[in-house]
Amino acid sequence: MQLSVRAASAVVEAKPKTDLILIPGGKGKATHMKKGDLLKVINTHGKQVVDFWAFSTSEWGKEIMSMHHTRNALQKMTPQAGDTLYTASMKPIMTMLEDSGPGVHDTTAAACSYGLYVLQIGEEAAKEHDSCTNNLYNALAELDLALAEDPRYGYYTPAPFNLWMNVTDTPDESGYCWVMPPQDQKAGDYTVFRAEQDCVAAFSACPWDIGDMNGPGGEPQDCHFQVFSA
Repeated sequence: MQLSVRAASAVVEAKPKTDLILIPGGKGKATHMKKGDLLKVINTHGKQVVDFWAFSTSEWGKEIMSMHHTRNALQKMTPQAGDTLYTASMKPIMTMLEDSGPGVHDTTAAACSYGLYVLQIGEEAAKEHDSCTNNLYNALAELDLALAEDPRYGYYTPAPFNLWMNVTDTPDESGYCWVMPPQDQKAGDYTVFRAEQDCVAAFSACPWDIGDMNGPGGEPQDCHFQVFSA
């Protein structure tokens, strides 16, 4: 599959800093970025949710891209092209420059975890199931990094920016319930971000296979990303 046919205009003149990097379906990956670098995240097969985090390297473990602070700053639920994403101290960390798809993303859902899978499929099955939470920590470990708040010891994991995750509030007799249908994405759709400070970007091609959130059949699919110098 040709992944760069519809290259974003923001990266047409930019110099690649990395090759096209695979995020295996159901697994995670992370990369270093410098302030001003551009990041292109590609929904290679068109239906995959990608959990996305950014961590400042100047204040490691303290300055983290925060979804609830970003919502406060933007006064809306979902960032769009042109919007900046913020840390808890309201420092810019990423700006979304382009989005080739319909703009369907989520800032409300936590990263899936062992505990969530226990609730959904039982303890024994959960032991064998990947999760975005574990994928995050494994991806950081590949860079010899770790957060002080390690979920293996029961602590908090930052909420991700859930790229291409379609979450709707649907009313029923009990109130409003989350419904997560597959998103209307095409193979090769992408988002482009600019790093607003030196940081580590981390990703998980979400392994959620309960229902069709990741497309018909729910099987996690590979995605890709690439970093460019502006």
